[in-house]
This record gives sequence, C-alpha cells and structure tokens, in this order.
Amino acid sequence: MKLSVIIVNYNVRAYLEQCLRTVFTALEGIEGDVFVVDNLSTDGSVEMVREKFPKVRLIANKENVGFSRANNQAIKASDAEYVVLLNPDTVVGEDVFRKVIGFMDSQPKAGGLGVKMIDGTGHFLPESKRGLPTPAVAFYKIIGLTRLFPHSRKFGRYHLGHMAENTAAPIEILSGACMFLRKKTLDEVGLLDESFFMYGEDIDLSYRITIGGYENWYFPGARIIHYKGESTKKSSVNYVFVFYNAMAIFAQKHFTQRRTNLLSLLINGSIYLSAAGAIVMRFIRRALLPMLDLLLTMSLAYLVVISRNDSFTITNKGLTVFFLWACAIAQSFLALFGGYDLPVRLINVLRAMGVLAVVAGVINVFTGEPMDTYVWMAEVIVCATACYSATRVLLHLLRVRSFSLRMLDRKRVLSIGSSEENKHALALLWQTHFGLGRQKQMSTTDAGSAGAVELIRKKIRKHDIDEVVFCAKDLAWGRIIELIEQLRNTEVMFKIAQPGREFIIGPNSIESIQDLDIMELHSVNSAAGRRTKRLMDVTTASVLLLAIPITVWFVNGRSGFIRNAWDVLRGRKSWVGYHQGPERALKLPGIKPGIIDPLLSMENVRDAWAVRANAAYAKDYSAWNDVVLLVKGFRSLGHA
Repeated sequence: MKLSVIIVNYNVRAYLEQCLRTVFTALEGIEGDVFVVDNLSTDGSVEMVREKFPKVRLIANKENVGFSRANNQAIKASDAEYVVLLNPDTVVGEDVFRKVIGFMDSQPKAGGLGVKMIDGTGHFLPESKRGLPTPAVAFYKIIGLTRLFPHSRKFGRYHLGHMAENTAAPIEILSGACMFLRKKTLDEVGLLDESFFMYGEDIDLSYRITIGGYENWYFPGARIIHYKGESTKKSSVNYVFVFYNAMAIFAQKHFTQRRTNLLSLLINGSIYLSAAGAIVMRFIRRALLPMLDLLLTMSLAYLVVISRNDSFTITNKGLTVFFLWACAIAQSFLALFGGYDLPVRLINVLRAMGVLAVVAGVINVFTGEPMDTYVWMAEVIVCATACYSATRVLLHLLRVRSFSLRMLDRKRVLSIGSSEENKHALALLWQTHFGLGRQKQMSTTDAGSAGAVELIRKKIRKHDIDEVVFCAKDLAWGRIIELIEQLRNTEVMFKIAQPGREFIIGPNSIESIQDLDIMELHSVNSAAGRRTKRLMDVTTASVLLLAIPITVWFVNGRSGFIRNAWDVLRGRKSWVGYHQGPERALKLPGIKPGIIDPLLSMENVRDAWAVRANAAYAKDYSAWNDVVLLVKGFRSLGHA
C-alpha cells in the first residue's frame, strides 16, 4: 500500500462529503485507502459515509477522543508507506497525491511534508509553512510583532514570512490540516501525542521529526483549499484558551525548565489577555453603532438646548437629566425598529425617528406643552436622523466589516459549468436565497480556456457579481482550485456546486436542498423577526394575564392557560411555533416551541401540509399572522 488518507471528522458532514469526493478522485491510479475517524458526530456523518462511500475504512468512536487519538487509531491500522492527515474541510486537486508521493520518493530524508493551502476566498494560508515556536518566536507572536512585520526574518518567523510561498524548501513545522508523513518515520519518532486534545499536536510531531534526523518540507507544487476552522470558530474565547494551552504543553515538554517557566508565565498571561481582548473586541463590534449614536445624541441635544437658551432656562442638573432621557428614548426607538440590526438598513433609522417624532407630537398635545417645545424636540430628532444616517453611510464607505448598506438578499450570481449543471445550481441558490438578482452563466469550454481568468473578471466587473459558483461535475477539482486562487482579489464569494446536486459549499456556508435559508428581511429568525415575535409574545401574554378574570373563561384548560402565558412571558415558549410531527423535510430556522401552530392542531394532517405550512410561516413572518392565529386558536391556548 502506497498511501493512506486519514480524515478525522466532527459534525461537518457536507464538507466531509466534498472532501471524500476529491480524495477518491485524487487516489485514482494510486494504491491507497481512506480512513474516516468520526468523533461522535450528531449530523449524520457516519450514515452518509456508509451509504455513499462504502470503500472508506470507517472508525465510528462512541466518544469524542480528540484529534490526536483519533488520527492514531487510523495510523495504527494502516500498512501504507505514507499517510496523510487531512482535515474534512479541505478540497484536494486530482494531482496532489501523485505529486507529493513523487517528491517524497525523491527525498528519502523527508519525514513530513506540507502543501500550499489557500482558503475559500483564494488567499494563501500562512500556516502552510511555519517555524518552531521557540520562546522568542512565541513572544513575538503573542505581543503582535508577527502580525505587524509578517515578512521579517526575525519577527515573522512563526509563519516563515520571509520565505517565498511558491518555492519548495525545508521547514520546521507542518500544519495538521494537511500533513503527509512517512510511516517509517512515525515508527521511529512516535505517533501524535495524545495529551494534545486539539491544536499543538502538529507542532509537537513536526519537532520530533526534525530531532529524529528527518526533514519537514513545504511543497507548493501541490495545492489544496482549506476552509479553515468550519468546526471551530477562531474568534471565540474558548479557542484562545485551547490554543495557548496547547502551546504551554509544548513548551513544558520540549524546552528546559528555566525557559519553560518563563514561557509558561508569558503564555498564561497571554491566555487571559487574549481572552479579554476577544471579549472586548466582540463587545466593540456589537456596541460600535450604539456608542456612536450615544455620542451624537448627547452632542446634538446639548447644541440644540444651547442654541435655544433664549427661549427657556434649564439647570445643569436638568440638562444632564434631559441628555440622559434624550439618549435613552432615541436609542430605544432605534433598537425597537431595527436601527442596530445587521446588515444595516437606513430605512430602519428613518422609521424609528419618524415614529419617535409622531409620539413626541402626541405627548406634546396631551400634556398641553407650548408648540415651541415640540419644535426644538423636532429639531433634535431631525438632526439626529441625519447624523445617524451619515454615521452608517460613513461606515459603509470605509468598508467596515458588517456595516455594509448593500442589500444582499437577492445576490447576483455567476455559475460556471454546463448549461444543465448551471441550471440546477442556480435553482438551488434561488431556493436557499429566496430569489436571486442577476443570474449569469459561463460554459465549461470558456472556463477551461487560457483566458478564463480574465473572462471571469470581466463578467464580475460588468455585472457586479456577488457569488461565483463552480460546478464540480463539469470542472476538475484542480482547475477549480486554480481559478479560485487566481481570482482571489475580486472580492466575490466562491462556492462549489457538488456533483450530486445536493450541496453548494463555500466559506462558512453550506446550501442544501434540505435547507431553507430565507430572506433576512422576512425571516422568522432574523433580528427583526426575533424582536417582533418576542415583543408580540410579551405584549399579548401580559394583556392576557392581566385580563385573566375574563380570558380564563374562554379557553380550554384554565390552569394550562395560566402556565402557558407565564412560560411565554419568561421566554421559554412562544404563542405560535412550528407544527410538530414527523421529522421535518426542511431545516427550518430555530424558534421556541409554540403553544399553537400554523395548522391550529388540525387532525389527520398530512406531512406535505405540515412542511408547506411551516415553511410559509418561517419564510414570510409577521406579527399580524401571529395575532390572527391567536384569535383563531384562542380556545387552545391552555393546551400543554
């Protein structure tokens, strides 16, 4: 046996299926086998492998044993000359295995090898080649010098930024995402250290390979896509702790005691600093608009009061109270009407301030305040509306992530493949996007031509394309990887339509015939939908509980009605939810369990009816629909 491909999987079924397709294509003509070690996935990964890839040597663990131990299980069962540890969220070109085997056969001192990896947007992944994280190298990375000077021979050594990305060379550390290993070397230096649950095990093994007298190589002649972290979000606080703790384990294992104490102190400090930094950055991202609006509201209120000081007198204490009330009221209305929803929509700001102006006018009339008071309040509201809108436009023009004003619920798509595959890909995207904007196509012949990259660029510019979809049934995997890399600066989203027509996969996205991704504006699970539904639930539950002496006589199950209303008020349930029955055919957005459902508990409901009713409720939610269902199903509100 020449090569064993080992894939450890945990809840990334669609990515795993795509990876296995590419692996078996790349293994054609090579004596090899494929292992999948599943760490107790709950997304149907094991069933999918058994059904679609019967040649896979499947190891289905009854617990999550971690990355190192799972890989070791397969390595021990392999009798191949080489093994490759491969992440499930990778795409392998047809010639990758052949090229790597040829290179390692010609380099008998090569114990391990890493290939050139690009992410789903086509950009080079620096972890394709890494240096040994000595105390100095780790220190430079932790304090941020590596990021500031990525190409420095001294400060950028963690990712060997001084080395050309397209030149083969010996390196110190391989990436566990794609790690080719000589089995003879593993027999001598040992397998993965199982004290590393996740992260750090590739550094440890790479280091042991080099001190064992072998070499690790970076080989850019073979390229793969690595979607990078589909099962682990690297911005999370948990990732910070796990990653830096892995570095601490490595330091304690391989460095002298004196250096270990120093590095451990540095790493432990970095863990808490990085965790705090992650929390602060997450807060800043979420609170950026509210903080800017707060500053604007206070400034505007102050300017208006000062400018109209000849009309009325206000004490410093009263001025402070006025500022606080102005900010609280204005930002409450913004929050209530979606002014802080992402993606940003200016119409929500205008709606919030318009309603605020009307409410202020009504209050002014009922309280008998002079019209002059309302005039200066209206001035504040108008100025605030202009400033709030200008702030959001400025963030959009500065291209601050997440604050784009562009509406992407009807995306413009370019599909590349045969007319038949393009048709199916666009149909699936239409379903998952709830409609598309422009739909352009390119033939397989054009995509295979020498000028394909320039042709695609022109179409992207001419039609302002948002997404480019490659049909894998018509295009070679290696060609797709090549095109994505060469188009990396176009700022479009790249996706791959699978040969089985079940999935379209991209960075951080999986679109399937079983999924129901819906227009954000109308989704029951959108920010606006969740807010509206919760507001409706709280309002109606409060009214019904206050009117219990009357309402309790019109429902079946009085005690159940009180209990249900209390659960809705606390947020444990919603008045209206999906119809419960057989397993749903569509993966609908998650909502709280309902007391009643769109079918109002009809008897002998067919599965098809339930699917259509649930889908319609999820795709086009409105509070009025809930009100109508509440009125119609009022007598059933006491059901358990």
